Amino acid sequence: MTIIKKRAPKFWMLFFFAFTLCPLSSALLYAADNNSGTVSAAFMKIPASSPRVQALGNCGVSLVEGAEAMGINPAGIASSQMREFSFSHLSWFQDYSGQYLGYVHPIGQSVIGVSMSYYGINGFDARNAEGVPQFGADVKVRNSYAALTLAKSFFMEKFLLGVSAKEVMEDNYTQKYQNLVFDIGAVLKLGRKLSFGWANQNSSAKAKQVVQVQRLGVAYSFNPFLTVMLEKKSYSDNDAKTGGGVEFNLPEEVLQVGRISLRAGYTEAGSVGKNMDDKTLDALGLQNTVGWSFGIGIYSTQALGYGMGLDYTMAPYGALGKASQLSLKFQF
Repeated sequence: MTIIKKRAPKFWMLFFFAFTLCPLSSALLYAADNNSGTVSAAFMKIPASSPRVQALGNCGVSLVEGAEAMGINPAGIASSQMREFSFSHLSWFQDYSGQYLGYVHPIGQSVIGVSMSYYGINGFDARNAEGVPQFGADVKVRNSYAALTLAKSFFMEKFLLGVSAKEVMEDNYTQKYQNLVFDIGAVLKLGRKLSFGWANQNSSAKAKQVVQVQRLGVAYSFNPFLTVMLEKKSYSDNDAKTGGGVEFNLPEEVLQVGRISLRAGYTEAGSVGKNMDDKTLDALGLQNTVGWSFGIGIYSTQALGYGMGLDYTMAPYGALGKASQLSLKFQF
């Protein structure tokens, strides 16, 4: 008598199906929705998880790692060797703000991550269908999402794959949506200098209720001190944008107390006028600047025996003011 044992599906098989089916379904959704008008949940385009990515012109699909990667490319957590916690606060325009929490936990060659983000604004000018002003305290915008991410590295961490399931909730006073969406991403590293990244974010059967984003980018490190990147971002509610960034590092081996990173980036954007109110932009001569972003990062493994990082980014947007973002991360 022969006993046939059924084997549980292997981890790489789950990635195979996700990697082949998700891009196909996303392409069909894009084709059906590109000419269908405004898409909701536009806040999902904001890189609230990563000041580093925002400082690089909202580019980093081929580069971002750790807990902050879950908002850009889920494959980025696959290279995590330590547990990591990340918190980020974002100040956007017109008093709109957001917070992000992320945690990753390596399990063998796999990494699991959880994250959540909340955006909101209170007390802005709102009117009903007849144009009558509404009481500001009653007008709230509350947007959020929570995600579960799974990633794995292959071929000695040369190829990374990741998938995320996200529950997206949007409450914009007059409309409320709640949708389950999916991300999938990959990173291919050719040697120590060249890496390619791709991510498809927010795939959903209800394409008009959550904006979808596709990222395709490349990063090249000339040496431990200098890295440049180029990335194209496609949106289901707008034209594709191309941008790039540069990161200059003073490694921890040189400073012996920590690593300092200086960043700058640009993504094509139209003019939105001159800013007349922000003193910081005026002092820096950035009143008319839009599309550019600048940031600094500090990381050390010498503090209290843990890996600790601090990142800050500023992005001027002409007459709209400036966006700023600050994050803290701990590795243990």
